Amino acid sequence: MQQTTFGISRAPVALAPAVRLLEPVLLEPVQEPLLPWPVPAAAVVDPVAISPRVQRIVSQLTAGVVEVLRGQRPLEHLAGHASADVHDLIGHLRRARSLSTLRMASMHVCQPSTCVVEVAVRLSLDGRSRAAALCFAEQLGRWRLVQLELALDPAVIVRAG
Repeated sequence: MQQTTFGISRAPVALAPAVRLLEPVLLEPVQEPLLPWPVPAAAVVDPVAISPRVQRIVSQLTAGVVEVLRGQRPLEHLAGHASADVHDLIGHLRRARSLSTLRMASMHVCQPSTCVVEVAVRLSLDGRSRAAALCFAEQLGRWRLVQLELALDPAVIVRAG
């Protein structure tokens, strides 16, 4: 027999409210992946030893990119050292926001092949750490910046290349 309160009848015990649907469901740990991803055995390639000359060139170009973004160096200094889309991105970032407090905190250089050098940079902007990744390729005997990824905002990564 159901009781009514202010004209509202209560649900019978057999029809429990949906609160149980909101309770967490604990699943057993999955031992194997849900989808059988075909993963070929990737060959591990040892990085090439970086020559001091290449290390110096890449370090100076990376510092030059940071100086252009800060406004300490004109954008034209990167004209021959960066691909067109990377050059455009750096120019856009320089015009779009004030990066006068941008500093390079640390840099890690790796040469995965003889014609490619990758640089990971930890930047400091207004006292907070930010990240940059640069990829240089040797083209016609010169090292050029061909890819750039910057994380100047916490949730936004800008890319070119």
